[in-house]
Amino acid sequence: MTTQTENFHSGFAVLSGLPNAGKSTLLNALAGGLLSPVTDKPQTTRQNILAIIEGDDFQVVFVDTPGFLRPRYKLQQTMAACVDRAVGEDADLVLLLIDASAPDLPAHADLFKKISQVFCPVYLVLTKTDLVKEKSSLENLEKEIKQALPNLSRVFCVCAPRKDGVEELKTAVAQAMPCSPAYFPPGQWTDRWERFYAAEFIREQIFKLYQKEIPYSTQVEIEKFTEDLGDKNFIRAIIHVERESQKPIIIGKGGSAIAQLRKNAQKRIAEFLGAPYRLELQVVVSPDWRNDRKWLEKFGYIESDK
Repeated sequence: MTTQTENFHSGFAVLSGLPNAGKSTLLNALAGGLLSPVTDKPQTTRQNILAIIEGDDFQVVFVDTPGFLRPRYKLQQTMAACVDRAVGEDADLVLLLIDASAPDLPAHADLFKKISQVFCPVYLVLTKTDLVKEKSSLENLEKEIKQALPNLSRVFCVCAPRKDGVEELKTAVAQAMPCSPAYFPPGQWTDRWERFYAAEFIREQIFKLYQKEIPYSTQVEIEKFTEDLGDKNFIRAIIHVERESQKPIIIGKGGSAIAQLRKNAQKRIAEFLGAPYRLELQVVVSPDWRNDRKWLEKFGYIESDK
């Protein structure tokens, strides 16, 4: 693929929206694979995740950002910083995602204010449109949002799980990218290593299997990762929790819960990496890690002062 040509388009398209707006589901649909963790719980995504999509004359770097929120602890502050950096500094195009089935526009006030100040084009993407029965409801919602955000350039309606509207959106985004050489080598589809995704998919399964505060209080650290060994591929991961009382919940009676977690995560990792991995999980208590700068540095959420 030729990357140095005046006819080549390349840039960053940032997906922004409230938690559970459907950003990760849309990213996976655009990428054609299970690249970003998806659950029915908000705040699954904690860091920006890139999906690189290319054609003969374009390369689009889609950026999945954490759900926009008002931070309550230091980890959420780092999540908010990811959104600020992506929307305010990195974007050539912002895709504002709003759940059309439950829009709650007053809750978007702070996000609308931020989006109204960006210098790049903004596309509105109404998600979960299959849950909206009346077309007039979508039209009225579009009008309301345009009144709040006069800088909207285009509007798209999508149902990502069914791929409805996804190709049209992908084509429009590619055409909107500036003339530029490719940012990444041909064939590269993300900027993250396999270890990152192994941790993300273990955490994804924690969100699916456990309730209440447990998923939000856990962090997954990959301690050992061996590959290209066939049936001896191996991953050892540490699950950090904040309190002693959370450890037996993760493990479950007789180890039943963590056994199910290991089974589900192994399957997800094998699907993503294209090879089986034997997974070993250990649970440790790291008190109040979400508010501890030392732990946030260790887990890669913030840069070290050193």
